[in-house]
Amino acid sequence: VDLGFELGGELVLPDTQTGLDVAHWKFPSTNYVDQTEICTIKNIDTNILAFVETYITCENALVYDHSDGSNVAYITRSINIVTSSVSIDRGHILHTGVGKFEVRNTRIENFGRTTTDIIDSTKMFPSDLKFGPLVKQMIVSHVGTNQIARYAVHAHHSLIEAYMTGNALLYSPRDGMVAHNSRVHINDNIIIGADGTGIFLEDGTETGPIMNNYIIGTGGGSGKHDDSRFSAQKGKDMAHGGFGIWCRGPLALVEGNHAEGHFAMAPYAFFVHPNFIKEKRVPDVPGTPAVLVGKSQREIAKDIGGNGLQLQSYGGFVNNTAVATFKIGIDLSYFGSNADDEVGSIINGAQIKALAHSGRGISTTHSKIFTLNDVTIEGEVEENTIVGIWCNNCNGCVLSTPSTNLVVENVALNRGGNC
Repeated sequence: VDLGFELGGELVLPDTQTGLDVAHWKFPSTNYVDQTEICTIKNIDTNILAFVETYITCENALVYDHSDGSNVAYITRSINIVTSSVSIDRGHILHTGVGKFEVRNTRIENFGRTTTDIIDSTKMFPSDLKFGPLVKQMIVSHVGTNQIARYAVHAHHSLIEAYMTGNALLYSPRDGMVAHNSRVHINDNIIIGADGTGIFLEDGTETGPIMNNYIIGTGGGSGKHDDSRFSAQKGKDMAHGGFGIWCRGPLALVEGNHAEGHFAMAPYAFFVHPNFIKEKRVPDVPGTPAVLVGKSQREIAKDIGGNGLQLQSYGGFVNNTAVATFKIGIDLSYFGSNADDEVGSIINGAQIKALAHSGRGISTTHSKIFTLNDVTIEGEVEENTIVGIWCNNCNGCVLSTPSTNLVVENVALNRGGNC
């Protein structure tokens, strides 16, 4: 089988250790070691008799065992963009406005400056000194220690349809690939070791598809839920916990993605708090469905009528999988629904396998109904303390999960929480 690998190419093997107690308040303890490894290919041998078997020899022996059911990520590309080891700061890629923004088939390594610490941006204000029309002297009133928006690859209010496809992005101290109030196709990428989140849909107005990405977590991030900073930081300091894909809204299609390794919070998360996103308007960008352009989510929901805006209305969460260590497999927060809604947002075809000893398969906050179609939640280790579906707060209601082919197996408790 021709895998497209070359001698001297590099493979990343995810951490597949099992039984970690991620729910313990001291986790990760001082003896935790990330077991992600890189293999430089020394030899490739195809067994002609077996026909389908390919054997790869690494230049150096692997230090850790890796499950034979896990995947590997081929990260070698002909184009490499890497922050120099002697640089005083890390590079970052940002596009805004018009023009063209396409990042394809490139290896991007050690990029991004913003960290998962609390955002602390430099502040400036204009002085009375003028240098000409629309030009003023700016005075720095505060020198920040963690500037917002310096992510590895970032479409920031882009007015064109952008593409991030086929890349290998390695190691960012905050976010890997970011769409902020932009329409970006984020497809077929490998993202490894983005401490905050691998993919970040920042404003809830993003409509581009997020498809067929392979995300490997390496245990970075604050390990805290987004509610921990939401009020104090006015909703701007989000997705710091350690995620694979994090979405502020339901307008983008998230389909066919796979997560492995260790995520300090969750491989997948939606945080759709209405106080932050309700008045943000979908930008007029080529490719955006005309029915959404210029409208807020409140207006979109009104146009839909009935049960309003749900995941499946224009986007969707379809056939995404995770085999990983995490506190939560799919984190769903602040999904509104009407009193007579019998469907809610639909989770289609998710397969979530927890390698840890503790944690939750699906966790909901301030949400009362989700339809779970062809969803499997499974624990790997025996005698674990995992809860399959957890409801954190439902404002006095009972979480409803109508389903087709929902499977919850080898967990300590199928449903739990305070509702």
